[in-house]
Amino acid sequence: MNFLKTNIYDDMNKNELSYKELLEKNNYILIDVRTPKEYQESTIPGAINIPVLLDEERVMVGTAYKKESQEKAKQLGIEAISKRLGDITKQISELSKKCDNIIFFCARGGMRSGSMTSFFKSMGYKTARLSGGYKSYRAFIIEDLENIVQGVTLITLHGKTGTGKTKILNELQNKGVETIDLEGMAKNRGSHFGHIGIPQDRSQKTFESLLYDAVKHRKNNVIVIEGESRKIGPIHIPDPFWDTMKEGVKILVEAPTEMRLDIIMDDYTGIDELKGNLLEVAEKLKRIYGWQCPQ
Repeated sequence: MNFLKTNIYDDMNKNELSYKELLEKNNYILIDVRTPKEYQESTIPGAINIPVLLDEERVMVGTAYKKESQEKAKQLGIEAISKRLGDITKQISELSKKCDNIIFFCARGGMRSGSMTSFFKSMGYKTARLSGGYKSYRAFIIEDLENIVQGVTLITLHGKTGTGKTKILNELQNKGVETIDLEGMAKNRGSHFGHIGIPQDRSQKTFESLLYDAVKHRKNNVIVIEGESRKIGPIHIPDPFWDTMKEGVKILVEAPTEMRLDIIMDDYTGIDELKGNLLEVAEKLKRIYGWQCPQ
């Protein structure tokens, strides 16, 4: 038992790479071994969730660690993972047929990802773990976003609700123009009605990850976006991107009232919860603008 524990800990410090190093690699797959809840809240785009511990198991192990001992927590963790080890091995085996390298990560690059990396490496798979885990990934993209927006020109479509900015953006994308759909990433249309009919399950961390990937993997330095305020619903646009928006090219999109009404009706008709939400928004608008509806 002592030999096994020492062997795992020794090997955990090998076969690891930073996210910056990972960006230079090809033909790999990221495995998020955190709990389903952690994965749902935020992950690295493209990562597959194969949890070492399920949500309730992690709570159980954490409680044992705090109230009993580290050894007790490890014992409970081993018992939990052993039940699913066969299924996990089958999943890793299938994934290894598609990609040369399997990269594991957890919250901080510790025991969960390290033990999986060591175990599957001992079985002959090409594995590594992400140094510092999801925490180091987050730190890297927040810092690197400032670098990758350098030299980027953002063309921003401004205009009132219903002028068809999103439709224009989609049509430009269909024609091969480089675009970024901030509202799609935020899962919010950005107006007072922006949340209606859209599941509000997008976290700030996930938004920042999607935005980073879009800028990082752009094909050219001119990108068309839709004009937004600093917040898109509950989501904040990061400083480097916001500053680049302010310095970019601005285009005003206008449309007659009849056309705006048609576009709004087209966007919102058929949404089951529309009536109740509209009444709620109307009350907010009344408090903001008084009884007169803004043009």
